[in-house]
Amino acid sequence: MAAQEISLEALGLLQALLHHDYNEAQFRANHVARHALQHEHLSVADAAERIESLLACGCPNAMELRIALRSLASSVDRMQDTAMRRAGRLF
Repeated sequence: MAAQEISLEALGLLQALLHHDYNEAQFRANHVARHALQHEHLSVADAAERIESLLACGCPNAMELRIALRSLASSVDRMQDTAMRRAGRLF
């Protein structure tokens, strides 16, 4: 359940970035990072914190942001795969 919520929060972060709303994106990145830390999804939290720090400086460097977004997407995918495997073992 937490993995799905974090994934949806990450999508909100991406949506804010698509609209170039960097303040909203920074807020959402912080929220993703805190929620991921709470559920011990450390790679997701690290990637979200990296995005948050890039956005703290205003308009971020596009290449650095792209790399951080790839890291977030990869981490979210791994988190979801792990959650699905765990769910499969439960049923």
